[in-house]
Amino acid sequence: MFRAALDAVIVMDADGCVRDWNPAAEAVFGRRRADVIGKEVAELVIPGPLRDAHRNALRRYLETGESSILDRRLELSALRGDGAEFPVELTVTQVPGLEPPLFVGFIRELAGRGLAGRENARLQQRMTFLAQAGLALDSSLEFEDTLRRLVELVVPELADIAIVDLLHESGVIGTAVAGAGDPETARALEAIRREHPLTIDGPHPVAQVLRSGRPSLLSAMSPSFQRTIASAPEHFDLMRRLRYKSAIVVPLVARQHVLGTLSLLRTEDEEPYVEDDMALAADLARRAALAIDNARMFEATRELAQTLQQSLLPSKLPEIPGVRITGGYRAAAQGQEVGGDFYDVFTIAAGQWGIAIGDVCGKGPDAAALTAFARYTLRALAVPEPATVLEQLNESALRHAPLVPEQLLTALFAVASAEDQALAIEVATAGHPPPLVRRVAGHVERLGVGGPLIGLTEGSRYRSERVILAPGDTLLLYTDGLTDARAPAAILDERDLVELVERSAGLSGDELIEFLEGSVTRGEDPRDDIALLVVEVLPAAGRG
Repeated sequence: MFRAALDAVIVMDADGCVRDWNPAAEAVFGRRRADVIGKEVAELVIPGPLRDAHRNALRRYLETGESSILDRRLELSALRGDGAEFPVELTVTQVPGLEPPLFVGFIRELAGRGLAGRENARLQQRMTFLAQAGLALDSSLEFEDTLRRLVELVVPELADIAIVDLLHESGVIGTAVAGAGDPETARALEAIRREHPLTIDGPHPVAQVLRSGRPSLLSAMSPSFQRTIASAPEHFDLMRRLRYKSAIVVPLVARQHVLGTLSLLRTEDEEPYVEDDMALAADLARRAALAIDNARMFEATRELAQTLQQSLLPSKLPEIPGVRITGGYRAAAQGQEVGGDFYDVFTIAAGQWGIAIGDVCGKGPDAAALTAFARYTLRALAVPEPATVLEQLNESALRHAPLVPEQLLTALFAVASAEDQALAIEVATAGHPPPLVRRVAGHVERLGVGGPLIGLTEGSRYRSERVILAPGDTLLLYTDGLTDARAPAAILDERDLVELVERSAGLSGDELIEFLEGSVTRGEDPRDDIALLVVEVLPAAGRG
């Protein structure tokens, strides 16, 4: 029955590859069975703009069991072996009782369908491509990644070469990103744009579209035309070498602001672009421009958050004779909001220094305001008794801090004093993880200090603990982002962290910070911000 069927029948496995291909399929698609077994169905019979939709639908079904096409009759376009598209009716069913599953597609050619039917199939194909493009573009808020995804979407489905040119606020055309089947070609195009940039008042179609805001269709590009629009002789030579034939340039407009252009180019081996192609490119450009603008705004917000975060940290740590202090800060996830973690080291008096670290619940402007309040209030209140400082900080926070409901603060304050070759440190904490001391011999001690959070209740009392750091000893202060880096999947307890620090024996401050961050994040973005402060008393041989 399989061999005698008049309809084309294709058997596909869970990897999307051909397992069987009947004689009717050989006739319909112009491909011999021996040539297609084991190859991907998408590459053989599905037009380019629909391939990703097919792959994603198969992956979704295998992961969730959800399908929108099984056991339904669909009308769409298929692809012959010679590259020609033609309308078909498709029904896909799953072979029962097999794991991993097999799928059977029954394909009937609709050669007699009228113009309206063919246009309907073409419209369906276009909408499928645009929907898939929208999902791909929205999958990232990284600016550079969004530009790369755009050019990768259209090559080779819509173009042999794609270029995104951006218009900067200064009016300069720049930041060109190119895509091509050959990566070397893409790099050469980007290099030409960098070395010989287009000018906004020049004759190039990109400049014309940026000035007018309207798309441009170039059905043909003669050598003389290419010479006219080239930004340099090298640019003209590259166009000739790549055999430019036809192009579409569409503006990228989002929120009534022209961001740049998307250029699609076909070479001499391809059919020239027509008006219908330009309509599809314009639809894609509208979706792409919004994704690019969202990524641009996200990047600007992240840069602002990073700038604000840096303002909440000391620009330079003081120098203490015989002591090395190293600070580290790692923002959570994509870091688009300013966090509440901070640290500080400052001089109280001759031979005496204040050391602080803290964590405000939450993120954003409110957290930043409380962080700044805590850091500068600690500086103002600093006296040699750290417990007294925290008590005064608590009272000040309840009366004057920019607190919002459920916004609390953990803090650690210490006073360090030089004593001969050692460093004496008096430590008090308010709801903050107690520090760890790594002795020169390698074992790790946990200080047993504690106290209520800042801003919780009036009249809170704190106690301090004294620790002596001898040459070679290290004090580690940290926020709970270190232990909660991969929460809720994994949270480090006290024993886990002590063992981790014991494994760091011999590492200097910056090496210790890098080791701890790498160990807890395992190459992923942490769930919460991480602030670290390392105080090392240098061995006599390492003192300046």
